[in-house]
Amino acid sequence: MNRIGLFFGTFDPLHNGHVAIANYFISKLDLEELWLVVTPQNPFKNQDNISDANKRLEIVSHYCDFNEKIKCIDVEFNLPSPNYTADTLDYLMNNNSNANFFILLGEDNLNSLHLWKNYENILKHQVCVYPRKNISNLSNSLLEHPNVKLYNAPVMNISSTKIRDRKSKNESIDHLVPKEISEILTKS
Repeated sequence: MNRIGLFFGTFDPLHNGHVAIANYFISKLDLEELWLVVTPQNPFKNQDNISDANKRLEIVSHYCDFNEKIKCIDVEFNLPSPNYTADTLDYLMNNNSNANFFILLGEDNLNSLHLWKNYENILKHQVCVYPRKNISNLSNSLLEHPNVKLYNAPVMNISSTKIRDRKSKNESIDHLVPKEISEILTKS
């Protein structure tokens, strides 16, 4: 069985925090690959505040071109919108029978996981929860689930919103995003 991490997100844009978490789990879980699953339409986010899906996919894909173990996956672009993690997992399981998937999830998302469509199907996989800055209360019955495990992954004070704001003011984002992404965002 191939050990594959699945890191879902809008990645608007992919930043150093995402990359640090990805690299942490590649090492900690001895993953063969970590797939960045770019989400075109998150049902919990206002689409008016999100950059063009194809542009986000292009940027993540460009970053992954320089990384052997981190892959950009566009599977949700070919599935019905809005995109639901459980539906994507079903599709991936049906098309990757030799994969053992590990779901990376921020602790803020664990607190709302019970609201997600078919969240029970997500819990059939190992759910690897990483800490998020300013989240202090993980009072969730899902913490007791045998497939949920908390990890001491790096916590970085970086947000995609902050990066977009800095970019709109023509302020440097070089210290917040990988150089491959900074080059693309600076041109756009």
